[in-house]
Amino acid sequence: MSLLLEPPIRQEFEYAAAPPAPASVTRPLPLAQRAWQQDWLRKALILLALAAGWEAIARWQNNDLLLPTFLQTARAFTEGIASGELLERVRISLSVLLQGYVLGVIAAFALTALAVTTRLGRDLLETLVAMFNPLPAIALLPLALLWFGLGNGSLLFVIVHAVLWPLALGAYAGFQGVPETLRMAGRNYGLRGLPLVVQILVPAALPAIVSGLKIGWAFAWRTLIAAELVFGVSSGKGGLGWYIFQNRNELYTDKVFAGLAAVILIGLLVDSLVFRTLERLTIRRWGMQR
Repeated sequence: MSLLLEPPIRQEFEYAAAPPAPASVTRPLPLAQRAWQQDWLRKALILLALAAGWEAIARWQNNDLLLPTFLQTARAFTEGIASGELLERVRISLSVLLQGYVLGVIAAFALTALAVTTRLGRDLLETLVAMFNPLPAIALLPLALLWFGLGNGSLLFVIVHAVLWPLALGAYAGFQGVPETLRMAGRNYGLRGLPLVVQILVPAALPAIVSGLKIGWAFAWRTLIAAELVFGVSSGKGGLGWYIFQNRNELYTDKVFAGLAAVILIGLLVDSLVFRTLERLTIRRWGMQR
C-alpha cells in the first residue's frame, strides 16, 4: 500500500536553448521614399503639375488675350520684378495691409478680453459678431469712401472690419473651450481679470486664436485687393489691385496674371513663413496640435 501512495518520479530532461535570432539591421529607406516624405517637395510637384496643365490648356486654346501661357506670365512677372513696378505695388499693398491687420488684431483681442471677463462684454461681442460678421467688408467700401475719403483711411476701415470679427469669434470660441480646471488653477494663484486672460486663457486657447489669425489674414488680403480695384478707378493709384485693374484696361493679360500670381505667392509665403512658424514654435511644440 505504501508503494501506491508514493508520488511518481518524473524524469528530468535538459534541452539546449536555440541560438538567438540575429538582430535585424534597420535599412535606410530608398532615396525616392525619403524625398517623398518631404512636404515641400510634394507641394512643389503639385505646383509643377498645375503649371504644366496651365501651359497645355493655354497652348491648346491659342488665345493670349483670354489665357496667356505659363511662360508668358512668368516672363511678365520677372519683367515686373526687374523694372521695380511690381515690387512697388507689393510694397504699397503690404504696408496698408499690415497697418489694418494690426489694428484689427488689437481691436479683436480687446473685445474678446472684455467678453471673457464681464457678462456685458460677452453680450456685446455676441451681438456685434452676429450683426457684422456676415457683412462683407467690401460692401462697406462706399460708406468708407464717404466717411474717410479717397485714401488709406477707407482701406484701413474695411481691412479692420475684415479682420476683427472672424478673429474675435475664433478667440472667443477658444476661450470658451478652456477647461474649468485651468481656470480654477489660475484663480487659486490669485489671477483675476486681464492677468487670468493673458497667463491662462490665451495659452490654452492658442490653437483657436492662430486659426482666427489665419482666417483674418485671408479675409484682409482679399478685401484689400478688391478695394484697391475700386480705388484704382477712383484715384488712379494703389497697390496690386490697381496694377491688375490697370493692365486689364490696357489688355495686358499676361501682366494681369502676373499680378494675380504675386497675390498667390504672397499668400503662400505668409502662410509658410509666418503662421506655420508660429504653430511650430507654440502649439505643436507644446503638444496641442499634431
